[in-house]
Amino acid sequence: MNTADIEASFWNACIETGVSRTNQEHVRSILAPLRDKSSITNFHYLHSLRVGLLAREIGNFVYHEEKPLLLAGALHDLGKCQTCLNVLGKTGSWNDDDQREIENHVLDGYRLLRGRFDISAEIMLWHHRFQEDGYPEMLPPFLHQYRETTKLLIREYGRIVAVADVYDALHRVNEKTGEARALTSAEIRGKMFDYNPDRRKLISALYTSNVLV
Repeated sequence: MNTADIEASFWNACIETGVSRTNQEHVRSILAPLRDKSSITNFHYLHSLRVGLLAREIGNFVYHEEKPLLLAGALHDLGKCQTCLNVLGKTGSWNDDDQREIENHVLDGYRLLRGRFDISAEIMLWHHRFQEDGYPEMLPPFLHQYRETTKLLIREYGRIVAVADVYDALHRVNEKTGEARALTSAEIRGKMFDYNPDRRKLISALYTSNVLV
C-alpha cells in the first residue's frame, strides 16, 4: 500500500475500534515529528501504522481487545523521532554504539507517551523485551495501580506488538544478509518461527488463517 492507503486504513481502524476524535487528533500530533522530520523517520512512521494495523488483526484473531493494540502498535516506535538519523538510516549491521543509540528509542517513546496515552506507553515498553538480548533491561514502575490481570494484559499486548513489529520489519530491504535485498516470503516465515520460539503455535495459526502471508 502507498502512504495515503496506509494512513486511510489506520484512521478508519481508529474509527472502527472507537478511538475518540480527540484522541485521534492527539495521535496525529504525537506522530507528526516521526512523520515529518525526515524521509528516514517517515519510513518508521509508516512502519508504525502498519504494525498497529497488524497488531489489531492479531488481537482480533486471539480475541483480545483491538483498540489498545492498534494504538500501542502505531505508537511503539515514536521514540525514533529522537534517534540519530545516521544510525536510524543504516541498512547494514550496527556496531555497539549504534545499538545503544537505537535502544534509547523505547524509553524515549515511553516518556513522550506517558501522561496522555499511559496504557500505550506501558505496552510499548515490551516490544523489544522478548528478543534475544531484549531491552530495556529495567522497566520503569507501572504508572498506575493496575489490577494483576491488567498487568498481565499489558505484557501480553506487548508480546503481540512485538510479533507484528518483527513481521513488518522483516519485509525491509537491508544488507544484513550480506547483500541489499528483501527476504522472500519463505525466508520471512522461517525467521518468524526462529524469532518467536515461545509462540510457534500462534505463528502457525496466523499463517494458516492468512493474517500473516
